[in-house]
Amino acid sequence: MESWFCPPLWRQRRSFIVDILDRFQIKSVIDYGCGEGNILSFLITPSDNNQITKIAGVDISKEELEKATEACLPWPSDYSQKRLHPLMIDIYQGSIGEPDKRLKGYEAIICSEVIEHVYQDVLDSFFQVALGFYRPKILIVTTPNYEYNVHFPNLHYGTDKASLRHLDHKFEWTREQFKAWCTEGAERYGYDIEFHGIGLLKGKEKELKNGYCTQACVFIKGTREEEKEEGVVEERYKLIKHIEFPYFDEIPTSSQILKEISDYIEALCKADHYYYYKRPKRNRPRCSIEIDKTVDWNTFDIKTVVRHDEEKREQYHEPGLYTHCPVELPLEQLWSIARVRYLCQGIVDNLKSRLSELKDIREENNTIIINKSFKIDD
Repeated sequence: MESWFCPPLWRQRRSFIVDILDRFQIKSVIDYGCGEGNILSFLITPSDNNQITKIAGVDISKEELEKATEACLPWPSDYSQKRLHPLMIDIYQGSIGEPDKRLKGYEAIICSEVIEHVYQDVLDSFFQVALGFYRPKILIVTTPNYEYNVHFPNLHYGTDKASLRHLDHKFEWTREQFKAWCTEGAERYGYDIEFHGIGLLKGKEKELKNGYCTQACVFIKGTREEEKEEGVVEERYKLIKHIEFPYFDEIPTSSQILKEISDYIEALCKADHYYYYKRPKRNRPRCSIEIDKTVDWNTFDIKTVVRHDEEKREQYHEPGLYTHCPVELPLEQLWSIARVRYLCQGIVDNLKSRLSELKDIREENNTIIINKSFKIDD
């Protein structure tokens, strides 16, 4: 089925979820029914704009949670290129039909393609736990749209042989059924709701009579206080794994910041020097040659000019000399260094301010102009 959607349906769902989390500036998330960690791992991004610092995954299957744990562990690059913000992930084994006091206070809950897999008793307590006890800022629920099965001949939609999309699905709702279920929970616990559709078959992008392949509802916490489910709640889940990602947590002084930025600029200037002058001659960029306009073309020998130009270039860039001056570097080249972004708290204007404090270095129109040379080490 996935090959019939572009981008793949799973990617469209995850992108939708991330967009909603970004829209509400969510910092902590619970993935209800996280399975093998597909969404959990999708939320782990090195992007400086991602402000999520706390994630929890909950699932009943220990085997699936082992896969989720593996998917969420830091990579070697996470240690060599540390994050700007902390990130903690807790993987729990437990039922989404039961609350756990350790998860109270998370800003968002994701429940994507899960409710159709649970039995009625868990479904009956879903809103009581998710909205009544946890009271998140937002809740995102996605589930198959049964009406869209009309586009899949093998499901025999509308006949006595009709089947569901997955053998483990306990049900698949029409849009009206999903709307009624969501509305009841939202009204009971004081949440506003908005409905969305995700995924249209290639070649059928304009056929909206039966909606989208996936239907979604975003529950947004309102200002009115409705029914709550308080009471004493224990730690009912089993903590499978606690993961902490490395991040820059030291606080450098102003002079240290300037020193490090200056060192990075020096390194970039030397790299620029090497790129243009140290690589093999056949790969060097072509350069212009100045020729006297009054030259006698009958006796002119181009080889003498080229040889003279090469000799000057080789002589000037002998080992032990200096980088050329001035050097112009794109600001984004320096900003692409994770450590620099950390030193500037992820704000590019802070970098521009720091550059103005450095001698013989200035920034103009997102270009760094270095009016100094650095000694080249052989």
